[in-house]
Amino acid sequence: MKGIGAWIIVLLADIGCATSPEQLDRPTNVAFGLDGDIYVADGYNHARIARFSEDGRFVMEWGERGFGPGQLDTPHGIVTDDEGRVYVADRENARVQVFSANGHYLAQWKSAALGRPWAIAFGPDRHIYVVDGGDQDPERPRGHVLRISLDGKIVDRWSTSGDGPGEIDWGHGIAVGHDGSVYVTSLRGRGVQKFRRTK
Repeated sequence: MKGIGAWIIVLLADIGCATSPEQLDRPTNVAFGLDGDIYVADGYNHARIARFSEDGRFVMEWGERGFGPGQLDTPHGIVTDDEGRVYVADRENARVQVFSANGHYLAQWKSAALGRPWAIAFGPDRHIYVVDGGDQDPERPRGHVLRISLDGKIVDRWSTSGDGPGEIDWGHGIAVGHDGSVYVTSLRGRGVQKFRRTK
């Protein structure tokens, strides 16, 4: 633990080629459990979710590279809901997988309308928000934001691929504010954009 100004740093795990479960290798995102535990999507070089206590102690891991239930291929985004379930944007498998707090597989959401989820968030309206970052296929560009009920039904979808106002070019991150505004980052294009529901 190390202090910098008013902040305390707790090293969760060493970075590098992992030789033990405590080590991470190009992690992509974090989420927080109801008990304060931290879930890490250890995504680029691993295909797993690592769980740590709030003081940095390794608790457990789940997942392995593959396309079956519970397997992962570039888990790129992760979020928890208000009942403790864990939602993973399983990017290269073009799906969202749902797990219990202890890593038990519960469901997957996969469809052409969902696309390829790059990032995921939980909103104050108890819906999941997903950025479909697309397949980087210039012949078929995509860039959507989706609002999804907790049972996996898409209830709203907006935006398109591009670099104009309201368009998304390689949507890479998403967050939802307390007022329900949706913030989306793009690797290319307009940086961060804010979307607000009008009805």
